[in-house]
Amino acid sequence: MKKYFILFFSILLCGGVSRAQDSLYNESNTRKFAEYLLESGQYSFAVKEFERLNYLNPEDLDAKLNLMKAYRLSGGLEDGIRRSQLLFEDIRYIPQKHAVEYSKLLLSNRNWETAQSYWLSTHSLSEKDKALLNTTVEIFNSDFVEAQKYVNLVNDSTDYLAEGYRSIIDRGLNGKRKSPFLAGMMSTAVPGLGKAYTGDWKDGIVSLIFTGGMAFQAYRKFNQFGVNNYRPWVYTVIGSGFYLGNIYGSVKSAKNKNRKRINLLQHEASDLFNAYY
Repeated sequence: MKKYFILFFSILLCGGVSRAQDSLYNESNTRKFAEYLLESGQYSFAVKEFERLNYLNPEDLDAKLNLMKAYRLSGGLEDGIRRSQLLFEDIRYIPQKHAVEYSKLLLSNRNWETAQSYWLSTHSLSEKDKALLNTTVEIFNSDFVEAQKYVNLVNDSTDYLAEGYRSIIDRGLNGKRKSPFLAGMMSTAVPGLGKAYTGDWKDGIVSLIFTGGMAFQAYRKFNQFGVNNYRPWVYTVIGSGFYLGNIYGSVKSAKNKNRKRINLLQHEASDLFNAYY
């Protein structure tokens, strides 16, 4: 009798555990947990839970959208792109929010050509959305002329993303740009002057002092020992190295200055884009 009682109790216990597990992994609880993981920044775990939710309810569009988002935020861009294409029969015909999220995956992965090809073929995005997305690509390509052509297709003066892009493009086209050629020529004439032109005054002064110092020492040693002695040539070689390095450094400094200016504009564009979409 005791054995039957233990067996009966075990069956009841197992059944209770089974029901508890079923309750834990049902659609409602899985959704809540997945959304919690996404909101708390645990994106890799959120991917797994939204995958489970998609398995439980393949028709849940919100789950699909959050799954795409979780892939993007977790850094799994390639996987997110491939998974998005499998979530729908035809990626060209999906809801607008999902098309935007898919576009963000492509943009984050810097698949410019694939993204622009998708925007040409999709029926899920408005013409304004396509124009703004193409503007985004050209800004990140540093092609402000093409970006201006696309943003001019948006005639809505109340659209803050388009107006913000116009401001960025104007500064990209008309902002002060440092000429690498001019910087190199200035440092050829006077060591360090090209770096001062790009705003690197400290490096410019250092270049002038070192190059000028080596030139002066070489001049003194030539007067003291003549051209047949190795001493003046040592200073000449070292000084020439400083001189050539100062020219190269000035050209590089101008390019870096321009790059930093463009990076600031692109960072501003990224903030606008993420706030808008």
